[in-house]
Amino acid sequence: MRLRSKVLAVVGAWCLVIALTPLMRDRFPAASGFLYLFFSPICHQLPERSFYIVGHQLPVCARCTGIYLGAFVGSLIASETPPSRWVLMVAIFPLLLDGGTQLLFRESTNTLRLATGLAAGCVASFYVYAGLCRWNYAKNEKLQR
Repeated sequence: MRLRSKVLAVVGAWCLVIALTPLMRDRFPAASGFLYLFFSPICHQLPERSFYIVGHQLPVCARCTGIYLGAFVGSLIASETPPSRWVLMVAIFPLLLDGGTQLLFRESTNTLRLATGLAAGCVASFYVYAGLCRWNYAKNEKLQR
């Protein structure tokens, strides 16, 4: 299995678990409850900052949802060579600005949280994928010696 396929499988499974958690709530409450508990150290899970599926809250907030979906999309198009670090800074700045100003003097919207998360997650995945490629290449080089 190629590295990209493995990365897409892992990130896709993570996103799928997030989407399935609220769908499981009525039929498999113990499993769903476990997943909400599993995601609680990762995300604050504030109801007003989260999306809902069939009337049940996702186990992560809108911003985290965007980050994970963005990571999936970015993993589809990432290459072995990451872009300049400035690209990462430009992509993460809106997320930091939105989150930072929200803490101080304004309330953000779930749409804005999702959008800033998508951008940050997508671009961050370029760097993660490139790092995994370097690690995989180094591992294979060692095996061939």
